[in-house]
Amino acid sequence: MKKIIAFTGSNHSNSIHQQLLNIAIEKVVENEVTMVDLSDFPLPIYSLDIEAKGIPQEVYHLKEEFVKHDAIIIATPEHNGSMPAYLKNVIDWLSRLVPAKSPFFGNETKPVLLMSTSPGPTGGATNIKTMTELMPWWGGDVKGTYSLGSYFEKMVDGKLTPDADQEITNLIRTFEAQL
Repeated sequence: MKKIIAFTGSNHSNSIHQQLLNIAIEKVVENEVTMVDLSDFPLPIYSLDIEAKGIPQEVYHLKEEFVKHDAIIIATPEHNGSMPAYLKNVIDWLSRLVPAKSPFFGNETKPVLLMSTSPGPTGGATNIKTMTELMPWWGGDVKGTYSLGSYFEKMVDGKLTPDADQEITNLIRTFEAQL
């Protein structure tokens, strides 16, 4: 059994990405999942001046969480075609704890599943594509991606439509089979 860490790159209190992530992790059956709320690790906006005063302890604690896990599931919004500043800031801070060419997420490359959704039709696909390209540099091996467009049309009475739900079930099964 592998240990999976799951989190969202959103800091919105009613995040549809958190909802999507909750649905996805309920479908994990062969492995253990730990949900991490990045807001439990409050970080200032990265700057060299702040770093010169000392890396915040929250960065070390978050890194410890990544090291303890074998795989990662990230559900992240797309802001103007890219990752949200909130998530980018976390990655910027984590990068300060590693020597050049060392993974941000631990001591070895970790399997990653990237997910996104949006009210619009593309479901954050542009950001997922960009993150897929960057992930190897951060120490992630992308094993799957998923973009759910038209979220509010596919979420009915707190549940995904049968087709969307089956897509996520298949995605999680495939991801688990690759661990």
